[in-house]
Amino acid sequence: MPVRETEAIILRSYPLKEADKIVSFLSRAGGKTRGVAPNARRSVKRFGAGLELLSHVRLRYQEREAQDLVRLESCELLESFFDAQSSYDAAVAFAHVAEVAEQLLPEREANDAFFRLILLVIEEMRRTGEIWRPLTYFDLWAVNLAGFLPPLDVCLRCGEAIGADEAAWFRATSEGLRCRVCRTEGSTTLAADSRSMARRMRAESLAKIPAEGWDKRTAADLRQFLWQEMERHMERRLVTRKQLEELE
Repeated sequence: MPVRETEAIILRSYPLKEADKIVSFLSRAGGKTRGVAPNARRSVKRFGAGLELLSHVRLRYQEREAQDLVRLESCELLESFFDAQSSYDAAVAFAHVAEVAEQLLPEREANDAFFRLILLVIEEMRRTGEIWRPLTYFDLWAVNLAGFLPPLDVCLRCGEAIGADEAAWFRATSEGLRCRVCRTEGSTTLAADSRSMARRMRAESLAKIPAEGWDKRTAADLRQFLWQEMERHMERRLVTRKQLEELE
């Protein structure tokens, strides 16, 4: 089989046997793919530091007939984000981006918009040293690009519009948002300000969203809503959700 070359982002790598690694990566041309990096645990000659979390790389790999895993031949590091993960908060944020991408994206389905989203967000986290504004932007667009972001201005129970200055409600057991009339006991509030932020993030680039005033409390209800939508479609809990919730 011919050797293919692609621009990629490393989503995860873990040991295989004594010397190899399994690598999950997002290829710009071929989507999420998994492969074997032979002897990667013993020798740095072929792969170097290119297999670190969210490294932006150029990979050469070979597809093998009747096998799900490709064989990685070499890895050229284009950009490392290792330095941006020096704090625990940043490390958790980067791990969240990788986990969401790996769990939401289907195998071998190209998604250039998601590829660009990841690079945009991790570059912003490295540039600013902040995590909550880029992560909120990432979560919103990840759900949107995956195709299951529900309407943010309509009650999915009665179909009535939810005013821009009104709160909405959501529950872990039901999809989408509810209006004040249709909300049920145990529902969580999504504030009007958070819905307004979501609309702004869908309409403007990340660079145009001011960084001033952001902390963990900003749009926290929006992130909770987005995580709920992710977990419903993945049918599993996000490991990094609990870690993010525990950050101060």
